[in-house]
Amino acid sequence: MHHDCVPPVIHRDIKASNILLDSDFNVKIADFGLAKFLVTQRELATMSTVAGSFGYLAPEYAHSLRVNEKVDVYSFGVVLLELVTGREASNGDKHTSLAEWAWRHFQEDKPIEDALDEEVKEPCYVEEMSSIFKLGIYCTSYLPSTRPSMKDVVELLFRCSRRTACGQKFIWTEYDATPLLKNSKRERSLEDDDIPNADNV
Repeated sequence: MHHDCVPPVIHRDIKASNILLDSDFNVKIADFGLAKFLVTQRELATMSTVAGSFGYLAPEYAHSLRVNEKVDVYSFGVVLLELVTGREASNGDKHTSLAEWAWRHFQEDKPIEDALDEEVKEPCYVEEMSSIFKLGIYCTSYLPSTRPSMKDVVELLFRCSRRTACGQKFIWTEYDATPLLKNSKRERSLEDDDIPNADNV
């Protein structure tokens, strides 16, 4: 939608319940009721109100009502975090969303394995799940300019999936989202007037 549609489309409500699978497990995106056309990629569009689902909303959208394709990247990152942690988007801990909880877990240098869903955390999947957790962190970076494009996300997911049979190492063992995070540390002290504008999104 961001790269192959003319004009580009932002969905504005990417969440687990809007990602459907058909009988052949092909993915379908549903509910385009909040979708918005952009004149060009990276254009900022101003919305009249905040619309979407709590836990999936990018912080700049809630603060400024200005959106581009990076709000979908943020929401997709939350979906990735849901998949590997088993938590809901709005349920990080007592007072935070999943993305905020995951960022705190990452910044405190806690083992990523401790954040993964115990019900599906088989030893043969831990490396792959940890990589997806890191990618979810990368996508939910506080600043839109430090989030990847969805084209980059797809490439990283393909790299992550290039693995041998269960229990063996990834074929592409260099895959690690950590270097991508070096400029993505969340700045909670940003003032409203520091929300990114068109020049740095």
